[in-house]
Amino acid sequence: MSDELLYLYAIADAAASGAIVAARLTGIDGGRVAPVVEGRLLGATSVVPASEYDEAPLNEHLQDLDWLAPRAAAHQDVNGRLLEITGGIVPLAFGAIYRGPEGVRTLLEARATDFRERLADLDGRAEWIVSVERADDVPAAQSEALRQLEAEIADAPPGRAFLLGKRREDVLREERQLSDAVIAVEALEALEAGAERVYRETLIDDAALAAVARFSVLVDRSHEAALRDVVRGIERAASVRGYRIRLSGPWPAYRFGGLSLEGTLAG
Repeated sequence: MSDELLYLYAIADAAASGAIVAARLTGIDGGRVAPVVEGRLLGATSVVPASEYDEAPLNEHLQDLDWLAPRAAAHQDVNGRLLEITGGIVPLAFGAIYRGPEGVRTLLEARATDFRERLADLDGRAEWIVSVERADDVPAAQSEALRQLEAEIADAPPGRAFLLGKRREDVLREERQLSDAVIAVEALEALEAGAERVYRETLIDDAALAAVARFSVLVDRSHEAALRDVVRGIERAASVRGYRIRLSGPWPAYRFGGLSLEGTLAG
């Protein structure tokens, strides 16, 4: 068994092998990205040191954000370039490690049908991220209930004004939550009308965070201009209610076709 460790970024059609070599991509820790071909598929890989990426050190490093962050960014960068070079990849999550080319070939052979189906599904497509965020607090004067409370607070003695102020905070929070829910549904409906697939991501439940909703969107590359138009329409409707919309991409389709083989050492 070879002691050489290969980091696996993504799966692609074997026809892209020459283009990947010609691109001379630099991967994690400066390793040159090279294809390992098996049949009609290839794995895009680079050599990594066993001292950092063998099973024990890798599992330890995965808990160290200072070590992980730049390498995860390099992983993303490589897969972004592979997407542009090949037109479609099956991206892997961070940390798929194999003991030499034979380990990668074994994976490609064992899952050839699955990989080819995924590649066909993702060919010519990319993933975009649409985030809905609060730009600022929803205006206090937006509802009759809040206007009445503010009027009562202005005329009330200090003790009652304090209690009414607490009630105002509750009403404002409830109305903000309702407004968040409405804008999220409106954004989802607009995106579903203009994209092949939409997935609503789970957010951390933290009132201090500005994020209201986040969507992963799968779009044919030829329809990306139309997606931007849809997002601009969402932005126009949302901005007058105190929200902003962020669009990022194109990204490899991690949500819609990627593999989660992180932290593995095989072959």
